[in-house]
Amino acid sequence: MSHGGFKVTELTADKLARVQRNPTFGKITEDDVKYFKSILHPTSVLEKATCPEDLYLKYTTDWYNVFRANPAVILLPETTLQVSQILKHCNSRRLAIVPQSGNTSAAGGSVPVFDEIIVSTHKLNKIRSFDPLRGDLVCEAGCILQDLDNYLVERGYQIPLDLPARHICRIGGNIATNAGGIRQMRFGNLHGSVMGLEVVLPDGTILDNLSTLKKDNTGYHLKNLFIGSEGTLGLVTGISITTARIRHGVNVFLLGFEKFDDVVQTYALAKKELPETLSAFEVFDNDSVNVVRQQDYQEPAGTPFPIQDNHHVYVVIETAGKEARFEDQKADDFLALLYEQKLIKDGAVARTAADRARFWSWRTKLPRAIVQTGPSSIHFDISLPLPLLYKLVEETRAWATAEGLIPNDILAIYGYGHVGDGNLHLTIPATRDDQALTEKIDRFVYEWTARYHGSMSGEHGVGLMKAPYLAFSKSVTMIDSMRKIKDLFDPNQIMNPYKLFPSKEQEEEGEVIRKKFMVGC
Repeated sequence: MSHGGFKVTELTADKLARVQRNPTFGKITEDDVKYFKSILHPTSVLEKATCPEDLYLKYTTDWYNVFRANPAVILLPETTLQVSQILKHCNSRRLAIVPQSGNTSAAGGSVPVFDEIIVSTHKLNKIRSFDPLRGDLVCEAGCILQDLDNYLVERGYQIPLDLPARHICRIGGNIATNAGGIRQMRFGNLHGSVMGLEVVLPDGTILDNLSTLKKDNTGYHLKNLFIGSEGTLGLVTGISITTARIRHGVNVFLLGFEKFDDVVQTYALAKKELPETLSAFEVFDNDSVNVVRQQDYQEPAGTPFPIQDNHHVYVVIETAGKEARFEDQKADDFLALLYEQKLIKDGAVARTAADRARFWSWRTKLPRAIVQTGPSSIHFDISLPLPLLYKLVEETRAWATAEGLIPNDILAIYGYGHVGDGNLHLTIPATRDDQALTEKIDRFVYEWTARYHGSMSGEHGVGLMKAPYLAFSKSVTMIDSMRKIKDLFDPNQIMNPYKLFPSKEQEEEGEVIRKKFMVGC
């Protein structure tokens, strides 16, 4: 079998001995399948025995070809009521489920581990309403992010979230992981733009909180519990979100730097000189340029790099203001200032839509290009104080070289991410899917992150991949509080099991590591 051009990864249950199936969970029977078929359209119940292999793998294998499972059924409800009926039945039978949207999770959060039932939001894809005066959108969880943006652009608005996977990711999954994306420094995170949610709780109760009020301070803001909860508390079916007016004065800079310290100074200067219009500030290294070129992922294909391609790191900056004539002059002045202060070695500004897309493609195509370079990949989503962001890349390369891991075990180490948020994506394509290798690299990266008081997940979530290391970033007290919330909403533990939470032994180990690096300890 192949998936994405590579041999399909082995079953997660076979390669992760640390995870054991919860013995309290039931096992699906023919009667359960009959029940699902009685409430769903026949095409909305995909059975392993009859589902085409390629389609089955799309749901059961993660985006990075690291995790895979063999669930008996995949369910595709079309209404919130159907989701409620499914969860109520599964809860009564203790059948574990995995909520799934676009299945683009970068932490193994959207595929089962054992035989959990996948409940996909693909058919929950309607736009319910849009207020053109205030820009408030109410939609369903299965709407593709790019489709929502296309709908809004026709009305003079845009979705306040942008990801390289926008053409396949779905907004329910974005909510579940509190996705940040490449323009978070302009729009903020989803806790700010989401006004309300419709959520089906594990017992089938529908929590209707689809408010479009800008202010509502009547009690607990329950929506915030579900944003970033990774499907462990309930299944989001509807979203109320405030959108942003399109700005027409858009400029995109592509800049080359000799050292990352100059990137940090440029960021500080941009915050000072372009405070109202700064929309994105992204970094990637020279190896990243080469991998996009090798995979011919630039846009359009075969296009040469827009500036000299022999620099250490590169930055894409986007500014977005009301009128192009004012913003163009600001962009020219800022570029001149960077040259004057000798911060950059080369740079250019794109003003047309085609040129902006061309500049951006070298950054947005990067995650997929890296995935295509090897049969497996080990990837990280780290938040750090900005001056340390690229230091992690350099020290990981030095450590891997000293350990003799390059090139026999790992092919390369790529660093890119969001300077504006202090969020680094460290991606390491490997020569094979090897759990011992993964754990060795994980250990180095997460201990390094703990040493500098960073977070082991900036925007991708914890999922299955990072669960053992949660206590490297969170105290045992915080994790225990999270468990109490989980127990309150999901006492039978059926929602996305084995994700997010470490074992007690992993908690204790992580607490020791975290405390070792605490100030004053």
